[in-house]
Amino acid sequence: MVDIVMTPQQITPEWLTLALRENGILTGGRVVSAESRLFGTGKLGDNARISLTYEGDAGQAPTNLVAKLPASDERARMMAGAQGAYYNEVKFYQQLAGKTSMRTPYIYAGEIAEDKASYFLLMEDMAPSEPGDQLKGESIGRAEIAVKEAAKLHAAFWGDDSLAERDSVLYQMGDAAEFGGGLMTECWPGFLERYGESLSLEQREFGDKYIANHTQWVQRFSGARTLVHSDYRSENMLFSAEGTVCIIDWQTPTYSSGLADISYFLGGSLTLELRRAEEKRLVELYRVALEKEGVTLSQQECWEQYREFTMHGMMLTVLGSMFSEREERSDKMFTIMAQRHLQHCVDLEAADFL
Repeated sequence: MVDIVMTPQQITPEWLTLALRENGILTGGRVVSAESRLFGTGKLGDNARISLTYEGDAGQAPTNLVAKLPASDERARMMAGAQGAYYNEVKFYQQLAGKTSMRTPYIYAGEIAEDKASYFLLMEDMAPSEPGDQLKGESIGRAEIAVKEAAKLHAAFWGDDSLAERDSVLYQMGDAAEFGGGLMTECWPGFLERYGESLSLEQREFGDKYIANHTQWVQRFSGARTLVHSDYRSENMLFSAEGTVCIIDWQTPTYSSGLADISYFLGGSLTLELRRAEEKRLVELYRVALEKEGVTLSQQECWEQYREFTMHGMMLTVLGSMFSEREERSDKMFTIMAQRHLQHCVDLEAADFL
């Protein structure tokens, strides 16, 4: 097994040659140079774009790839390791990505250490595709692409109860639900202190009720479950000029309702006005796409799950903001997410499910 690297500086031509050969990507020749540069604003990890040159016959080996590495910040790295974020992502690509037609990056090589805090992934460089921008909000065209792509993932794992037994897939029941409820209760006062002034009284009152009932809510769903991305938002999507999308950042795959992804995406990645105007049509577009993939869900059941899982966005916004280092852009993003997701819950009367 090739050594696990932690920084771009450790990605040498010799190391790349071994990694690509070991995984059958490089069958001849060798890497003679590798230039890297960090990019992106990931909180729990670092991304580097690597340009490679070869000596000899490199066949179909890539001339550009992306290395996904642990966070350089030790606190963030240890937190991600303890949460299983790195482990979950490596195992998703190794064990689950090939079972769905959803577009994900091709993985050239990847390993995870026993401590789950050290890992690497060498993946397909999707440039010039670019991520969405939640601050601005996504277009209706991109929203249509995203909801149809989600149907490919959900249909592939619909009703697959074996997901509940995988240690790389989150399943919020029993002790996990109790632990999550404790975290939400602990984080809520700090969340209000940081973002409360930007929220309406109605939004804060809903948040109070949700926090008090979080543990019961995450365990109440009794419908068919599937594999959900869980952080299905536009900044975890790479959109191409040709109208396709590639889904990245698989650190929190979860066994839940497929509508968790749809509600989270529409509630957080669209502006309030566009979401209100288009959500019924987009939810139906998702339902029809599921049907084309062989999964039948009634219009009423689909819409009711969509309403209920508006609260998935509430959960991720509170926890995500409280466990991230504060920066100007991230503060703006979490303020917008808080406003959008809480208003989504209010608009769709999500309190009916508490």
